[in-house]
Amino acid sequence: MEALQDTSSLQLQAAIRWLLHTILPSLLVGGKLDGWIRQAGLGSQVEGLRDEIQQVDGVVSAVNARATRNSSLVRSFSVLKELLYDADDVVDELDCYSLQHQLHGGPWHWHHPNEIDVPSSSRTGDVTENTTAHNSFRRKRRRGENSTDVPTANTGPWSKDQISKRIQDITSQLRDIRGNVRRLLKMLGPGSRAGPNRCQSTTTSNPLRGTSSLVQGKVYGRAEEKSCIIELIKERKSDAGVTVLPIVGVAGVGKTTLAQLVYNDRDLESQFDLRIWIWVSSSFDETRVTREMLDFVSLGAHEGKCRFPKLPEVLKDRVKSKRVLLILDDIWDDISDCQWNNLLAPFKPNNANGSMILVTTRIPSVAKKRGTTGPINLDGLKNGDFWQMFKACAFGDENYEEQVSLGELGRQIAKRLQGNPLAAETAGTLLREHLTIDHWNNILKNEDWKSLQLSSGIMSALKLCYDQLPYNLQQCFSYCSIFPYGYHFLAEELVRMWISQGFVKCNHSSMIQEEGRRYLCDLVNLGFFKQVERKELPSGHTQTYYAMSILMHDLARVVSKTECAAMDGLQYNDMLPTIHHLSIVKDGQTGNILGSENFEENIQSIFISVAKLRTLVLIGQYESSFFEEVFRKAYNLRVLQIFATSVDFHSFRMCV
Repeated sequence: MEALQDTSSLQLQAAIRWLLHTILPSLLVGGKLDGWIRQAGLGSQVEGLRDEIQQVDGVVSAVNARATRNSSLVRSFSVLKELLYDADDVVDELDCYSLQHQLHGGPWHWHHPNEIDVPSSSRTGDVTENTTAHNSFRRKRRRGENSTDVPTANTGPWSKDQISKRIQDITSQLRDIRGNVRRLLKMLGPGSRAGPNRCQSTTTSNPLRGTSSLVQGKVYGRAEEKSCIIELIKERKSDAGVTVLPIVGVAGVGKTTLAQLVYNDRDLESQFDLRIWIWVSSSFDETRVTREMLDFVSLGAHEGKCRFPKLPEVLKDRVKSKRVLLILDDIWDDISDCQWNNLLAPFKPNNANGSMILVTTRIPSVAKKRGTTGPINLDGLKNGDFWQMFKACAFGDENYEEQVSLGELGRQIAKRLQGNPLAAETAGTLLREHLTIDHWNNILKNEDWKSLQLSSGIMSALKLCYDQLPYNLQQCFSYCSIFPYGYHFLAEELVRMWISQGFVKCNHSSMIQEEGRRYLCDLVNLGFFKQVERKELPSGHTQTYYAMSILMHDLARVVSKTECAAMDGLQYNDMLPTIHHLSIVKDGQTGNILGSENFEENIQSIFISVAKLRTLVLIGQYESSFFEEVFRKAYNLRVLQIFATSVDFHSFRMCV
């Protein structure tokens, strides 16, 4: 229930819309399956499912943001999403039977290949074999029993009656849930209805308050970065035009604090005629920002009621012949080139040299696009500075003489935070409640600072970035949470996995790989992944690897916890019935799960829910009997990835 409550209702809506628009094209009259479905005698059943899905689409489109805060509606959406996954599985099974019909001349036999060819490739590091089976066309090889209320799929010969009943049961359950949603909307009133929503995440309001030029409390570190910026400002004193210097870094790393240090430097203050501080935020409002700049130069609320077209002209007159220091704090990628040029226009032809604009942003591509000089890339605080800050947050005093045991626990926690000041504040608030070993051990074990319930915490700040993404990019990012922290993703491998899950949408199948690479490029430019390695191959080709920072990996696990899970011996919990993507690490170096007494027991509990899995990643050594158990039940797999020091591939093929 807690996981359900943490799940964004807007994300549920987006997931439902994605599933609806994935399923419907295959069921439309004249679609790729239409002829075969009618030949198989399933026309009326599939027509009923199609009509119900279209009805669901209309109801979901009529829900606005106010209604999605209703807990009953969120629960209904969660059930609806799982039913649509079942419907998607049925459509894929029909697709499989259709292919078998084409290959073997009739729809009444289900062909079981005795073995398949499994592509393998070597990887460097401790893991020496990487076997990956991708189903790029989203078709399963076989099916079996199901753990939901929907009748089970058939792994044996074709059964029209069985698949017909499954379709009818899914249709009936969809109708019931749709009715529940309609009744809830009626209870909530007409204000709960709105026009169709786009199939993507809706931007949430910023959980953090607007910033100001005032430095809040003591600042740890950043002297080197501050000196670098001030030196650059002095060098550009005689330059014509305006210099735009970006400060770029992840949420909570201290971009605003650094800008405040520069803004309030007394020696620097005398070098500018005007200093302006504007908090821009993720919802850019050209009128508001321009009016606030005018308020600054007018030393108070701007007099008069002139509309926007006049505001830039008034501002231009006020800053004419003046050297200006302008801070634009927290800019995003929603500012068009035209808006940006309009914003800066009043400062460009003012006949004063050396005006400087500092912009802070979380997005590397924004820094590259808007900056006129190289950015200040802000990383976490250095160890000494961060430890002093961490102690101040956790104990209330940086000079506190902590117990040795608490100090050791504190350093373990601090290491996880990667020098991020906001993360230190978030964790410190929790730790300071009880300065006891048991309490700190629980914080270390449960990592409570990751909670999205902490509205001013690090995860809420990071999630704001995530909420800005279109839903397809949210899927691609959160999916990667099943891999261990530090995993290096080969670009081509990552794109293939996204395609096999249906995350990559492209009108031309021949260009789908290119579209997937664009997705990856977007996530890198937005700071969710970083390039970590390039390898030149003897063939002349280049392999590029990407990874997540530890905080981004933590974010991915937080936002994906109802659909993705990782079992690594340290953070395993009972698997939710909604999990569709799973990794199991059976390796001494990542949790020592190989020697865990509970491993086999945990594996058996996983097999209860494994029928819903679409992805299974296995790291470590496994007996062939393990694969037999997996493939007997995990009949919806679309991606199977195995990293092992040794694998009996003959036994593996016989299991499939």
